[in-house]
Amino acid sequence: MTSRWTGTAQLLRPPAAFTGRRNMAIDEWLLSRAITLGQASFRFYRWNEPTLSLGYFQNKQTLTVPESLEHLARVRRLTGGGAILHDRELTYSLTLPADHPATATPVDLYRQVHQWAIDALARQGISAHFRGQAETDRDGAFLCFLRGDRNDVLIGEQKILGSAQRRRKGAVLQHGSLILQASPLAAEVAGVEELSGKAVDEARLVEDISAQLEQLAGSWQTFDAESESDLAEIAALEDRY
Repeated sequence: MTSRWTGTAQLLRPPAAFTGRRNMAIDEWLLSRAITLGQASFRFYRWNEPTLSLGYFQNKQTLTVPESLEHLARVRRLTGGGAILHDRELTYSLTLPADHPATATPVDLYRQVHQWAIDALARQGISAHFRGQAETDRDGAFLCFLRGDRNDVLIGEQKILGSAQRRRKGAVLQHGSLILQASPLAAEVAGVEELSGKAVDEARLVEDISAQLEQLAGSWQTFDAESESDLAEIAALEDRY
């Protein structure tokens, strides 16, 4: 368990649905607050339409997008990795300032958050586990959820949760997607409900994962980015996406 940190920590809730550009702008804004204000943050969010996000290092000019996905809204993530189809999922982002002890061991941060999800699913009678060993033969797959990182969370042999990070001036942004149901646009990527045969209580899932945040900071304040200055800063970043 990471040593408890005593700085300012803010929890944005409840989960809200935005465009891909707005979601990525909010994540970058929260990372900037980690840098300038030394503030940690955590949020769950959704997407208001099926959206294809591309990894930061993927070349849009040379990337071959499957015909079934060509019509979708697209956005570039701050983080690397393969393309992700965001549809019937729950997405999270976590930002930590440079002085937070968890930033010293970023791989451990993946496993910590992913373990929270494994435990939360277990409380609903759904068994999930870490992949444990990278499967490099999958690295060429277009969709990130068909690739195989050792820190992925699986049900059976199917990846249901993966995350990526971006470091900037010592601060860390980590965000990830938990596939709740398969999208009709990519049926080959099954979700928790298809794989487990059980309906997910999403509100309970959010509560159970959020309850584990005390491992990272002693006190989390509920926060909404609704002030004029906050919204203006987010809108300025959105133009970059």
